[in-house]
Amino acid sequence: MTTSSLEEISVLAVRSEDRALQPALKLDEQHFRRTVPTDFTEVFRGVMGVGVRTNSRGEAVLRLRGSEERQTQLYIDGAPISVPWDGRADLSLFPASLIRRATIIKSAAPIEYGANAVLGVVDISTLATGDDFTLSARSEAGTHGSYLVEGETYVPVGNVGLQFGGNHFSRDAISVADRKAIPFDPLAGDGRTNTDLTSTSFFGAAALEETWGTLRLSVMDIDADKGIAAAAHLDPAEASPRFWRYPDWHMRQIGLSGDIRLGESTNLRVNTWHQRFSQAIVSYSDVTYSVAEDQQNDQDRTYGGRLVLATDWSHMTTRLVTSLQQSTHTQFETDLSNGVDGDVERFRQRLYSIGGEVDVPLGETVKTSVAFAYDRSSTPLTGGRPTQPAISKWAASGATQWLASDELTITATLGLRTRFPTMRELYGTALGRFLLNPDLRPETALVGDLSFEWAPQALPLQLSLTPWFTRISDTLSQRRVMVDGVSLTQRYNLEGSRGYGIEAGAIWQVSEALTLEASALWQDLNADRDEDGNRPTLYQRPRGQLLFAVNHTFTGGANMRVEMNHTGHAFDENEDGSVARLDGSTEFNAKFYIPLKETGLGVWQFYGALNNITDALILPQLGLPEAGRSFKVGIRFSGN
Repeated sequence: MTTSSLEEISVLAVRSEDRALQPALKLDEQHFRRTVPTDFTEVFRGVMGVGVRTNSRGEAVLRLRGSEERQTQLYIDGAPISVPWDGRADLSLFPASLIRRATIIKSAAPIEYGANAVLGVVDISTLATGDDFTLSARSEAGTHGSYLVEGETYVPVGNVGLQFGGNHFSRDAISVADRKAIPFDPLAGDGRTNTDLTSTSFFGAAALEETWGTLRLSVMDIDADKGIAAAAHLDPAEASPRFWRYPDWHMRQIGLSGDIRLGESTNLRVNTWHQRFSQAIVSYSDVTYSVAEDQQNDQDRTYGGRLVLATDWSHMTTRLVTSLQQSTHTQFETDLSNGVDGDVERFRQRLYSIGGEVDVPLGETVKTSVAFAYDRSSTPLTGGRPTQPAISKWAASGATQWLASDELTITATLGLRTRFPTMRELYGTALGRFLLNPDLRPETALVGDLSFEWAPQALPLQLSLTPWFTRISDTLSQRRVMVDGVSLTQRYNLEGSRGYGIEAGAIWQVSEALTLEASALWQDLNADRDEDGNRPTLYQRPRGQLLFAVNHTFTGGANMRVEMNHTGHAFDENEDGSVARLDGSTEFNAKFYIPLKETGLGVWQFYGALNNITDALILPQLGLPEAGRSFKVGIRFSGN
């Protein structure tokens, strides 16, 4: 099978000869072989400008350049995977074996990504291609009884490519580096109470390539049962930490992608998706998790689609883009203590976007692309809460790329994007913990950067430098509000926020065997002063990041990688509303793989990883430290 058309339908923003695109970081299969990730969190940890943290709901979420997690969108084969009710996806439940390529854009995203992609996107492709049958499998075991078994295969049949895969993962707990950060967690040893996880996933896809174009149908199904770590810096006798579990978490997503040739210079790209999501959240009385008090059952049904009509004219290229997504959320709560079911509540949100982009070459070395779009959000069902009016905003973006020489490329980008409040932000009460705010407004972000990429021909070296800025109006945040003596959380709009920073990276191919990598990020993010002249704190935004990695390939094919990842200090909010400082941290990791035996079908490898070697305390949020020292070892078969 040929691969060019298929690769195009596996990503959203297709690069063309005349198109100026935002600089993107690309992770390929070689990177995944070196880093041996188990799930999506391990894919993106240690990537410059990308932060991964586990929030108070037990969800592992992404942040690009200090963004809030809902300001970053994640796509698999062109379909967003965030659950629309909350606007987030738990990356710890997605197996890394799904990924063939990942593209990370840390600036204003291209127009194809639609509304809500305000401060960057991660675009993942699961596409496998080729003319030969392949089979791969692995099994691994690690800290706290963790184990993984998975396998996948690719079968070409004429002009059709078939993919099948399965994954099962389980662990008993997550390691803790310093129990002083969680003094009210009673579990003995170095494990964290209520952080067990069991998940099973399946994946399948069929890709067809014909003279008229390509089509690909894919199905992903993930079923999980997991615990959620409580905020164990809080004394249950004086505060109200939540004691929750997800005994049933299930996502199934079906996607259909196509690239259809309508003529010599015109093609139509199509993405459609259907997501079915359900979960049960059980609330317990205390840290023993022996007495269940309440349960919330959620069901989400989402349908969406995107059309991109691209035409290559004699002196320019144009794209017309439209997308529509509708999600319906149904929930009901049960008082388990008294056996009383609450009323069934239904919510619905529609997101719509239409826009166009034009590429204009300004010479042999300069090209520019300019886009405009109109975005709209409405919530026709509100679960009995007060109706919110529909919201619409204009969006725009532009990119100019200059090939200053054979060695130096300079790209300038500027974008205006909107993130609409999610249904949960508008209407969710989280088992009585949130106070609604009927006056929530969408965030509007102005984002810009200037990137320099230098690859000197005389040196085995790649250098990059990117200064950037953000200006956000109506930044969404949270505050504590006392109601009848009870402290509740309420979402509200800040006056705005602004940030700027600089990112730099270097890759030095010292020899065929040795590669050195270094990158650094510094950022300054601040909220505007409110009406009283006070400046609210932006929480959980690290000041900077510093990465070093040494990668060595030995004779015979063995590989060793050592990484250092330093994250700067940040701030968080105490239960009483005061500001607490989160100290910076430095983490060291080592990863390896060793070929054991080569057969006609592929290679057997032994691999392993030792993460957070020094058992450093990494605290992205009060009471919720990241994992301490952990290890894993495994056997992997990689087909040809």
